[in-house]
Amino acid sequence: MFQHLDKTSVPPDNKPLMVYDGKCDFCRYWIVKWKMMTGNNIEYTTFQKAAKQFPDIEIQHFKEAVRLILPDGTIYSGPAAAYYTYFIRNSVPFLFKWYQSITWFRRLNDYLYQWIADNRNQVFKFCIKMLGKNPRKQNYNWLKYLTGFALILLMIIYFY
Repeated sequence: MFQHLDKTSVPPDNKPLMVYDGKCDFCRYWIVKWKMMTGNNIEYTTFQKAAKQFPDIEIQHFKEAVRLILPDGTIYSGPAAAYYTYFIRNSVPFLFKWYQSITWFRRLNDYLYQWIADNRNQVFKFCIKMLGKNPRKQNYNWLKYLTGFALILLMIIYFY
């Protein structure tokens, strides 16, 4: 399981900084989506570029999970970092609040995040099928699959 970190003594200057694995296709795909959503509110960089900027954060911690570092030095890791991007945009802000305050929700999300991290290549392929190759472009393949699944389920119920 990835380790939660509390603070760094070397925070970014004026904006939150999202640090991710630049060699991970899944990570890069979702960072593009987050950049579109957050605009100029968050800076994004790879841990390969930023690791030296944060000598008090071990490189292994950057490899484990995405890290969102706030200007006050607070660090959000994994799901908390992801949910914070929605929180600052005021898009489903309850996810961040639930993650911070509901223990079972935090544990479930940490487990799911770790499972995705451990299986990121397969999950990335699934994301491409559902959302399309271009993260900048809306794709509704997931809706086609959901509709097909619902129709099959209805036929099974109807005929049995």
